[in-house]
Amino acid sequence: MSPLLDPTYSLYSYFKIDLSVDNSYWINNDVSDIAVFEEYLQHERSKSGGLIAHGGFKEQRALYRNAARFQKGIIRDVHMGVDLWAPAGTSVHALMDGTIHSFADNNDPGNYGPTLIIKHEWNGTQLYTLYGHLSKTDMSSWNIGATVKEGQAIATLGKPMENGGYSPHLHFQVMRQMNDYHGDFPGVLAQENLEDYNDIILDPNPFIFN
Repeated sequence: MSPLLDPTYSLYSYFKIDLSVDNSYWINNDVSDIAVFEEYLQHERSKSGGLIAHGGFKEQRALYRNAARFQKGIIRDVHMGVDLWAPAGTSVHALMDGTIHSFADNNDPGNYGPTLIIKHEWNGTQLYTLYGHLSKTDMSSWNIGATVKEGQAIATLGKPMENGGYSPHLHFQVMRQMNDYHGDFPGVLAQENLEDYNDIILDPNPFIFN
């Protein structure tokens, strides 16, 4: 399977980052403030010697406790994909062969921004991969049903003003089914709903770091 971000970066460029409620740093610092987050990210890059921060599958995050969209009704704060943080404009590549299922600009604050979903045949079954927080300029090249090859450049990372209001990163998620969603799929869940998605949303890590 192909690297998701610019393949000139080796796996040695990747390092884990902790945005969980257990990280004491976020008690006194606002993870939703882009300037604060970028300062933290640069500190972690310097400490690790890496460039691309990653992590987050089923991570209960402090970030969502500061965002109104995740506080309506039942509180959602568990992240269901893996995030890969890299500079805006970094190329994003298809994990494996597939066809474009759907796409949308989920442009309300705190959402995915431009989002692409690709359908795959994998080990005799169907999988769907979601790529979120992309650049708006990429959307003109997407067509539903178009063939995508493994490793093909499909997008670039968007800037905060177009990616939902976040520090530039890719939200990558793997699903067994789409449940009638198009260009979107839940990426943050309430703890009470996790069991409902156990057989639908897969751990993306084995697909990325195989």
